[in-house]
Amino acid sequence: MGNKLPNCAIPYSSRDKHLHMVLSTEQVKLVQGSWELLKDDLGRLGLIVFLRLFETEPQMKTVFPKIVQMNHDNKLETNIDKDMLQRHAVTVMEGLGAAVESLDDSRILNSVLISIGQTHVQRQVKPHMVKKLWPSLNYGLKEVLEEYYTKSVAEAWKTVYDYICVYMKMGMENPDIDLDITSEIGR
Repeated sequence: MGNKLPNCAIPYSSRDKHLHMVLSTEQVKLVQGSWELLKDDLGRLGLIVFLRLFETEPQMKTVFPKIVQMNHDNKLETNIDKDMLQRHAVTVMEGLGAAVESLDDSRILNSVLISIGQTHVQRQVKPHMVKKLWPSLNYGLKEVLEEYYTKSVAEAWKTVYDYICVYMKMGMENPDIDLDITSEIGR
């Protein structure tokens, strides 16, 4: 479980695109309860996640040209604009929070995730790149939640992240899809 990358493939029938088909009521409570514990410290969580991502996946720095400076040879410098990184990290964590807060309504959640995927296309982010964030998010959740990040909580978060990955991928692969159509997904 732990740091295994999500496969960004729908692990259930494409007709049953409801979160409750893959996440139990108890898992929803675990994710939402753990989110309550960390939602007031999104800057810290986000910075931990992205610094860990840059440490474990250094090639991902190229996706953030305004945050990670390039030198004249077009090679990555170690100079990271931490203020800009923290702003971006908080934005990402707020998006994650929107997803967590919508876990009770697949229709809204799916639309939010598809929209997030669509915005990432404009930034040249590919679905395989989204998968690479899970180990860093898992690490950050463990760091911030400490003893509250139990095996059950970690498994619930992994399931939610897999689901997020699937719908972001859908948005990335369909950047022009009408979100009104997607509201039918998850009904």
